[in-house]
Amino acid sequence: MRTDEMPKTAISFNVPPKLWEAFKKQTDELFLSRAPFLDYMVRRELRHLRSDLKGLKLSLRAKRYIAGAMKKQGPVSVNIDVERETAEALREATHEHNLVRDAFMSRLIIFLRSTDAFLKLIEVPRVATSRGTGGSLEEMPSSPLGAMEAVRDDPLFYIRAHVETGYELGIYRLPLPRKLDWAACYLADEDIEGTAAYRRQQKLDNEMLALVDDTPAKTSTKPRRTKK
Repeated sequence: MRTDEMPKTAISFNVPPKLWEAFKKQTDELFLSRAPFLDYMVRRELRHLRSDLKGLKLSLRAKRYIAGAMKKQGPVSVNIDVERETAEALREATHEHNLVRDAFMSRLIIFLRSTDAFLKLIEVPRVATSRGTGGSLEEMPSSPLGAMEAVRDDPLFYIRAHVETGYELGIYRLPLPRKLDWAACYLADEDIEGTAAYRRQQKLDNEMLALVDDTPAKTSTKPRRTKK
């Protein structure tokens, strides 16, 4: 059975309007059909998502926090037709990790776009290169169609390799600025302000800081985020 003949089902997700409009404009200019493209990308990326989040599951508090952060963006609702296999795999991953679907889809779109500013933020080279990864990455073909074929099977390959080498984390665990918490696939309770785990971690951080600089411990209101 050809891909275009496979049974389809609709899935929906919310995404910040500016991100979606930018994605629409870029895919239109590249003559990409968004629904089949996202269907393909979700199906390909779910195995990486599950690998990155292996053994982890969002707490109810963290899930509510991420969903609330998305709601504050005034998101637009998007509906696309995907293969039933894709929809089922997404449901399973969502259930297994208590994932916020909107966050996963938004994060995927962010990484697919990977603007120059975003790449600079996560310290990934703007041009595909093996520098910083031990020289293990293959060079890109000069042929335009050849280059498209080279990235077709794993479009996020270069970015993923640089992130995993530099941060020792996958792209679905990579900490991003707190303003992008609506695109978080996982946050520990100690990263959620107001939780008991957050307060305990802040107290521990302050006590350790006091030991280092010999100053009285103070309560911090800034979330604890690390590179690794």
